[in-house]
Amino acid sequence: MPPLGAGMGFDSFQFILMFLPACYAGFILVHRFLGWNGVYAYLALASLVFYGFFSPVLAAILMVSVLFNYLAGTAIRLRRQQEKNAGFMACAAIAANVAALAYFKYTNFFIDIINSVSGAGHGHLDLLIPVGVSFFTFTQIGFLIDALKGQTHRVGLGKYALFATFFPCVTAGPLLNQRDMFAQMKQRTDRAFNMTALSVGLTMFGIGLFKTVVLAGAIAPYANLVFDGVALGAAIAPMEAWIGALCYSLQIYFDLSGYADMAVGLGFIFGIKLPLNFNSPFKATSISDFWRRWHMSMMRFFTTYVFSPLAMRNTRKVMSADYSSLRRWLTAMALPVIVTFLVVGIWHGAGYTFILFGLLHGVALAVDSGWKHFKLPSPGRVAGWFMTMAVVVSSLVLLRAPTLDAASAMLSGMWGMAGFAGGFAAVNIIHIDVQLASVAIAVLGAIVLCAPNSQQILRAAWISSDPQPEEKKFRSHILRWKPNAVWAVAAAVLLVISFTSLGGDAGFLNYRF
Repeated sequence: MPPLGAGMGFDSFQFILMFLPACYAGFILVHRFLGWNGVYAYLALASLVFYGFFSPVLAAILMVSVLFNYLAGTAIRLRRQQEKNAGFMACAAIAANVAALAYFKYTNFFIDIINSVSGAGHGHLDLLIPVGVSFFTFTQIGFLIDALKGQTHRVGLGKYALFATFFPCVTAGPLLNQRDMFAQMKQRTDRAFNMTALSVGLTMFGIGLFKTVVLAGAIAPYANLVFDGVALGAAIAPMEAWIGALCYSLQIYFDLSGYADMAVGLGFIFGIKLPLNFNSPFKATSISDFWRRWHMSMMRFFTTYVFSPLAMRNTRKVMSADYSSLRRWLTAMALPVIVTFLVVGIWHGAGYTFILFGLLHGVALAVDSGWKHFKLPSPGRVAGWFMTMAVVVSSLVLLRAPTLDAASAMLSGMWGMAGFAGGFAAVNIIHIDVQLASVAIAVLGAIVLCAPNSQQILRAAWISSDPQPEEKKFRSHILRWKPNAVWAVAAAVLLVISFTSLGGDAGFLNYRF
């Protein structure tokens, strides 16, 4: 297999100074001569070029995936219209997608399981894993399911290819819904060049770039020092364990939310509104509130295609049976949510830590729903926030730790379980500047909890395909974006500061999932 290239992340000079200006210029020219239908085909081609910077082989795999799912979705739609059995074809197409995803992403994990069970010593395969394979695979699975339900319409290959490969989303989301995407492509007569859209999109992109490169980059070294040290067998004390966990929580927050901002901003520049992915999740006061705010497009997907079918099926079952209230709740709510989040954990990655991440959140959500179902006393907003963050920060340790042993050592250090810590109370050999790390946590934590988020700042020019929340949910603040010189200068300053920090080796975290 050819080696995987470095790619062209949004936080690279190559993307910002070369690809983006050239792509935008082509966007304007194509629209001038071929209109919006030409633009959609052009953006699909540009997206494949963008993806090809990771590897030409990966671009070929993506093209095969797009062509297969387009033909399968079209055939399913036609068979359903002809009142023929489309279910078998849909199941076969979805199974093919899942099999491809399992091969690329989970083969070596399956080998580890076989080795641990049988005692064999099978080595890992040297696989070239497509970047964002979970995102573009599940986006297209959603299309196939909608085709089976009769919720899709005839669409050309160019538009479908753009839906499946649009470069702001293809490597790290957000997960797109075909109805929202294709509805924007119908009978457009607006101009491609729009100074307001360009300025708003670049402002959103600049905010996201600043989050990812500057804020996440500033705190990443502290998280890396702790987690890498524990992975190498270093003893860990409670203070250092909490610093490492909190630093990583802030790093992944700014990294993922920053990337989501950049994706939405880029989509807006090219005339396509994308769904939001983050809405201040660390302000959540319950675990269910957290998942309404964190990776929102992913949760919509799994709620629509996994949780809701399971919950509806089990609800019908308990309604026709003489179950106790506890058994009704366990069957209709607790079991579906735990199964859904087990899938969420596996979706994030191949490994036991990812499975435990999903199960932890599934159990926490089940407890949260049970608390409400049985009308137990509310813990209050402050206590609810602390309990939510305890679950979230602990679960993020599972995402970051490379092994179960490392995760166990970190969690044991955090929660004082010396019996599981492997001697965390020994002389600490992780050398970290506690004072500087604490200041970084305090500053970034204040931004997370007190500052408005990106969509609140840019409320005056709503840039998402999601419905705009009511005004009462947004307090007035001086950071509200306005089309004036002050904001033009502010956006330019953010971009300049971000440019000076480009070229770090932290890497975008969501490429791991």
